[in-house]
Amino acid sequence: MKKFVLKSALYLAVVLLLANGVAFLASFALEKSQFFKPSFLVNAFEPKQKFKVAVFGSSRSLASLDTKIISDQMEGISANFSMDYTALPTTKLMVEHFFAQGFQSEYVVISIDLPDLDSSKTVISENDYRFFPFRKESYVVAYYKKYDEGMVKPLASSAHFPFLGIGYYNMELLGPALISAFKPEYRYQFDELGNFQYPDILGMKERPEFRYFQSALANPILKEIAELTSQNSSNLIIYIAPFLRDDIEILDSCPYVVINHARIINEPKYFSDYIHLVNSGKILATEAFIQDLEKLD
Repeated sequence: MKKFVLKSALYLAVVLLLANGVAFLASFALEKSQFFKPSFLVNAFEPKQKFKVAVFGSSRSLASLDTKIISDQMEGISANFSMDYTALPTTKLMVEHFFAQGFQSEYVVISIDLPDLDSSKTVISENDYRFFPFRKESYVVAYYKKYDEGMVKPLASSAHFPFLGIGYYNMELLGPALISAFKPEYRYQFDELGNFQYPDILGMKERPEFRYFQSALANPILKEIAELTSQNSSNLIIYIAPFLRDDIEILDSCPYVVINHARIINEPKYFSDYIHLVNSGKILATEAFIQDLEKLD
């Protein structure tokens, strides 16, 4: 019996050692790549790069602001660090990552969505595993510890036991890690300035009934982002991208500079759904954004 226990313990130790070895190799490949946005930020730009405009948010800002156009029309490089299937807590984490890695921006643009105006019900987002290569950074540790869910908490535990994160998110991390090992400059569904677009062929044909909302943007996470940008000498701009259905009025008590383009585009052909623009709509939205931003200079 004692021999069986010793052999079992040895086999378990070997398995854990191999699993951690695979996890470290996968993490290293992803950390040195441009596959996901957190690694793209670190590896695609010069150290301590100073941006003109750095855009953060969800898929709505990916579909609404083209940083190639912004870079062409405004002096300085601009980039889009938004990630699909994320909410405001992840946006704040990305902003923390941006500053912690030594980058600066004249303007930090936070694209905010309807569910995050005054509070954030979604706290852990589907794509938060993309910060796995940076799991030992203090701000990532704090985020995973605060928001990771379940009994095992694979992301929160991955700082010390990376095989748990890789094991739980194996489909999401192992394939990208393998691609990154051979093609470190490969980017997943975004270009060299972080942009993604929906083709015009997806444009809608019908306009839904309008919905109306009011907000002073009282979400406490926005206040934390404002403090971050102030500490790093950046100008914070809250951006509300176009909606096909929703109208949002920002109340006078809002303490932020807001570019509210919720109703700037009304034709269904410019939208792939109620909240995302197709490329022709994105060009219109970006041009309007540049005009409003230049008024602030």
